[in-house]
Amino acid sequence: MINLWVLLINTNSIMKTVFKLIILTLFVSLYSCETEDVTIENDLNREPVKGCETAFAYGKDDEAICFIDDDELDSNRWGWSIGPIYADHYESYLIYQGAGGCNLNNGEVIGTLNVVYESDYVLVDFVANEGYGFYETHLYIGDEKYPRKRNGQYTVAPGQYPYSNDIPGGASDDSYKIDDVEGGIYIIAHAVVCPYKKDKPN
Repeated sequence: MINLWVLLINTNSIMKTVFKLIILTLFVSLYSCETEDVTIENDLNREPVKGCETAFAYGKDDEAICFIDDDELDSNRWGWSIGPIYADHYESYLIYQGAGGCNLNNGEVIGTLNVVYESDYVLVDFVANEGYGFYETHLYIGDEKYPRKRNGQYTVAPGQYPYSNDIPGGASDDSYKIDDVEGGIYIIAHAVVCPYKKDKPN
């Protein structure tokens, strides 16, 4: 009888533990779903490395769409979408760092974005001015002004752009070739820029 009583106590304890684990698993799953988009949206809002800045390519006056000024986009992030542009397009755009509020007077030109759009592909080349280097680049190319999150809403968070490179040691240039492109397109080019000294060959 005593052994049966001990068995019942142990069984009850095990059931309580299993129930707690199930509740904890459900809570973690729900929390992860709710915060996933927020985490991705804010991944470039982390504390910057000293001396580093966020930078965006700026289109010509008739091509530059400031994120903040666009009523279709609910964002307080500065930067520009460039477009629409069409095939047989060969253009260079200035890359600005620190141009808060899309105010060019607040920013500094740190490089150039060279864009070649042929019949069915796009070449994009980030080129830094002397003294600067790219430590991350993010690129969006699409037939809409901005990429979309999984819920269908527009986003301009660089972590959501379909093309990116992480460059731990820094580089004075970075290039992309995007195939199977057609019609009018928009480009958003973002970079994390830091002071950089290119190694001289021996």
